[in-house]
Amino acid sequence: MSNSYFTTNDGTAFLTGSNADVRIVYEKFSELNRLLHRRIRELSWDLHPHWDKKQVVARHTASTKGSLQGVSTQFTRSHEQALLVERLMGREANLWSEPLDTDRHPVIELRLTPTHFAIELIVSPDSWLDQQNLIGKMAVQRHRQTLRSIIAGMPKDFCVGFWSGIEVADMHLTTGQLARGMFLDEWLSTFQDGQEYLRFGVWYDPEDSSLSVQNIVTEATRRIGMLYNVYDFLLWTSNNDFRTFYSKVAAYSVGKDTRMS
Repeated sequence: MSNSYFTTNDGTAFLTGSNADVRIVYEKFSELNRLLHRRIRELSWDLHPHWDKKQVVARHTASTKGSLQGVSTQFTRSHEQALLVERLMGREANLWSEPLDTDRHPVIELRLTPTHFAIELIVSPDSWLDQQNLIGKMAVQRHRQTLRSIIAGMPKDFCVGFWSGIEVADMHLTTGQLARGMFLDEWLSTFQDGQEYLRFGVWYDPEDSSLSVQNIVTEATRRIGMLYNVYDFLLWTSNNDFRTFYSKVAAYSVGKDTRMS
């Protein structure tokens, strides 16, 4: 009998399962979220479940605008921080009538589908303020070196890239590749903020031996911690504000394009 936290049937429940099968998966994800949230608090990481308790476990993914044949849970910035960021994004007038949207914020997402269980840091195009913050921060040499050191300290099996969709893109890179030489600088120089997804993640078979009932919380916490270092590096806060540097980078790019035309 399998000792996996998730079974193959859990992954396919949203395709062919009954309402009872789907409910079992929701219950497993709710328990996993609860246990991980407790570990996150113990480790003093500034990560929070979805602000709407009804959306803590949902059939939604930050990895695509399309529908999800599966289920996910996400961790992101606090509700208070999210309100501030969305006001900076020009949404203050709408916040009274529109709910906050996690797609506008970097998330660490755990997702189960018929093909995989994924743990990902996802910064969608809608989270353009944080994307701009990253570009601005990377304009400073010592911060480029900090990110390079963070990536060099991660296992080499994380997949990274700018694609959208729930599956791993064929053109993805790995953290092992990004840690080499000037590869990180060259890779990020092609990134188009507000248009592309930024992804760091790891994909498992749903019944992978590391996802056993006894080990899944330890494994997920370990992976979340590695992604949290990247998340914390790029996340806009009043103490991590590099929008001025982004403006300089954008102005330089426009001037360069004008000179070349």
